[in-house]
Order: sequence, then C-alpha cells, then structure tokens
Amino acid sequence: MSHFLSSESGAVTVDWVVLTAAAVGLGLATMTVVSGGVEDQSNDIRDTMTGIEIMTAFDKLFSETDFSDGRGDWSGGELINFGGFGDILALSRNAPTADLPINVDSSYRYAVVEFDMVFGDSWDGEQGSISLNGEDIAVGDFNWQSGEPVITTFEGDADTTVTLTRASTGTGSGSGRWQRQNDYTYSVRVVAANDGTPMQLGAATTLNSGTNDEFFGIDNVRVSGSTQSD
Repeated sequence: MSHFLSSESGAVTVDWVVLTAAAVGLGLATMTVVSGGVEDQSNDIRDTMTGIEIMTAFDKLFSETDFSDGRGDWSGGELINFGGFGDILALSRNAPTADLPINVDSSYRYAVVEFDMVFGDSWDGEQGSISLNGEDIAVGDFNWQSGEPVITTFEGDADTTVTLTRASTGTGSGSGRWQRQNDYTYSVRVVAANDGTPMQLGAATTLNSGTNDEFFGIDNVRVSGSTQSD
C-alpha cells in the first residue's frame, strides 16, 4: 500500500478524465430530471412578480378631530358637550349648517372621510343631511314617534362610495327636556376619487329648535388619503 501511495508512475490523468467525465454525466442527468420543475417554478415567480403593483404612497391621515380641542377646520355649527357623547359639533335652528374643507395630496387616488352622525332628541319629521362638494351623500329623516331615523345614501357616480353603519357607541336615552327620547348614532365612511382638487364636506339640518331640545351632531372626523378604494 505504501508503495502504491508513493509511486510516481502510472497514468493518473486517465483516472482523472474518467472521474470528471462521470461527474459531468451525473450533472447532466440531474439537470434533465429537475429542469422541468425549475422552469415551472421560474415561470410562476415571473407571473407573480409581474402582477405585483409597486406602491409609491401609503395611506396617510391628513386631519382628525373629536372636537375636544375645538372645532378644528370646521366652520359653522355649535360646539356642545353632550352626555354619552362628549364634545361634538351640533347643528340646530341656531346654527343649521357647517362645512369642512378637505385637502388630500394628489399622490393619493382616493380621499377617505369618516365620521359619526348623531340624531339627538325630539325630532319631528325634520331632516339632517351630509354633502360632498354640494351634492348630498347622506340624508336622514327622523320623527321620534316613529322609531329610528330613515337614512338614504347617494353615491353619485362610480368614483364615490358611502358606507353607513348603525353604531352603539355614543347612543343615549335623550337629554334636555326630552329625556324619554333616544339618540341614534351612525358611522359614515365616504371614499371619493381624488386628484388633489380641494373638496368640501357639508352638513345641514332643518331642525326648528335649539340644541337644548334637539340637534344633528357630527363627531370623530377623520380625513385620510388612500391608494385603495376599499
């Protein structure tokens, strides 16, 4: 054995050629077996990557207020502190309208406006409405003797959607002189196409009494920009 190991004669190159040829052959055989699967995987990866949309902007909150620190950018209405709700912006005979300017950067395809809409106390068939750029998006009619408010939403076109949800938070059993009437709260979410042009959210009511008797309230307002419509 020691002689074999120390021997410098013999055709080692022949052995090396045979060994490397075997290794190459084994590699070719392996490639033949796995090539189909690798190609399928690469095609799947290509298709998946091709379908991915690269986001250049993410959802951003532009403004938010619960009226605890004042009215923010709102004009009109009356700030009141109402049991079960806290600070809200209220509309009534004394202040029947309110407006909020909305400015969302054009890098966001959609402007998203979320808020609570409150029907407080003894309405007698009067109305409260929310508008976007002068067009009604939600109109509520309410008579305290007939149960809950009847609310109609208007989406206008395919670029605006309105989602209305009956909320339990902030719903009370009346205030002022009319403690026996219930108060009703609805969460509203408006998604509108955005190109950076300033928008205007409006609120109005036909109530014929002051907030000590009845009111149409706005609360918990959020304005954000989004790249998604949902």
